[in-house]
Amino acid sequence: MNFKKQSIKGFNFFLAFLVFTYFVYFIIKRIPSSNFSFSFLAPYKNLIIQGWLNSILISIIALFCSLIIGFVIYIMTINNIPFLRYFIKYLAIIFNEIIFGSPLLVFVLIIYYFIGTAFNYSNRMVLGTAALSLYMAPYMTNLFKGAIESIDENQHMAAKLFGFTTIQKYQYIILPQIIKIIMPPLSGNLTFIIKGSSILYVIGYKELFYSISTAQSRTYAFTEGYILMLVSYLLITIPLIRITNYLERRYA
Repeated sequence: MNFKKQSIKGFNFFLAFLVFTYFVYFIIKRIPSSNFSFSFLAPYKNLIIQGWLNSILISIIALFCSLIIGFVIYIMTINNIPFLRYFIKYLAIIFNEIIFGSPLLVFVLIIYYFIGTAFNYSNRMVLGTAALSLYMAPYMTNLFKGAIESIDENQHMAAKLFGFTTIQKYQYIILPQIIKIIMPPLSGNLTFIIKGSSILYVIGYKELFYSISTAQSRTYAFTEGYILMLVSYLLITIPLIRITNYLERRYA
């Protein structure tokens, strides 16, 4: 019965995949071009591979940086420092509101062309990473806020009753639960960062979009380039989603 169910699911997946494949084929055939071939992009394979790796690298760095900044912002919103409590809290709130109301493209341009220029700094990778990290930080703040506030107060009391230290409480009780809660939205944020990294082409950072666009401008293989671009991003995001789903089932 189990094998039969898996076979039915596999067959239906194949049919669904076939529908999408045929749709792509239909679109390609309808484009007024008789020389469709990925071979036009072959001379630029090293450039494209490097761009693909750069997209992954900057996305991972931005994820960890945004987690750290997001946690700091969360601490700022709940701080109890005498005399500075509301000042620090409003700094965090104003920053969050600016980010939530700003498109990523505009924010990247401001970071590179205005803030970078003001400090006489022009490293594209560093400023691009900073832009992605700062932009995602408020979303990470909300992630921490939701996860931490979902922990029942009784668990804190129970840990205190059993003589747990603060470190032991977080190590054995709080953190394991927080990790389970934040895993799905965290993968969603990483997926957003990966897709958002394509915006960095506007500052000349050689990520995937920039690399393929460069190859397109030299070969005029625009159809092939955009299809390759789509597949390349899917090769990053789909495994990420599958791994996250597995971890969620494994540790739920």
